[in-house]
Amino acid sequence: MLFSRVNIAALSDIQKKEILFSGAFGQLPPPCHAALVLGGCIEDMRSRAASAVKLCRLVPVRKVIACGGAEREDEGRVRAECDILCDLLRAGGVGNIVAERCSKDTIENILFAFTLLKNDLLTQKKFNVVIISSPWHLCRAVALARGLMPKTVKVYGYHAEFAQCARAWDTSPALRARADGELQWLKEAVLCGFADDFKI
Repeated sequence: MLFSRVNIAALSDIQKKEILFSGAFGQLPPPCHAALVLGGCIEDMRSRAASAVKLCRLVPVRKVIACGGAEREDEGRVRAECDILCDLLRAGGVGNIVAERCSKDTIENILFAFTLLKNDLLTQKKFNVVIISSPWHLCRAVALARGLMPKTVKVYGYHAEFAQCARAWDTSPALRARADGELQWLKEAVLCGFADDFKI
């Protein structure tokens, strides 16, 4: 059955886990021209930045784009997500960071980051991009990036704790509750044509 025809509420926990955690998003990607670190709540951004730091220590990454123009309260100050991410990345020793400060959601994260990469893309026949986000969010983020970016761009997803999060699925009601929202977003992305439909 095609995912676009599925009633999200009727999916079993096993089916939800298979959709959200079946990708190889815990494995290191090949050397990348760019890493997009997606904004979010403070807790998510800390986790995503830590994963980006780990990735940059293990895999060559030419440019890191800290995404997010939404404002968050961080230690008593209201700051843009990209500024918080930049500080976290610099503290971890990451260099060559570009701030993308206009986006308010995942689609805009990817689209606006893509505009910052246009000159790089024009000089490369093939281009590797890695999306760094929370484990439960990677399936949607990577699907959107693959739908929005040119076919010459190879899109990977990564989070250092992806495997641990997948193992925690059976004991984490909060993670399963979050999955319902992610699956609904993913379905909307498929229905809108941003992501390819798929069989489950």
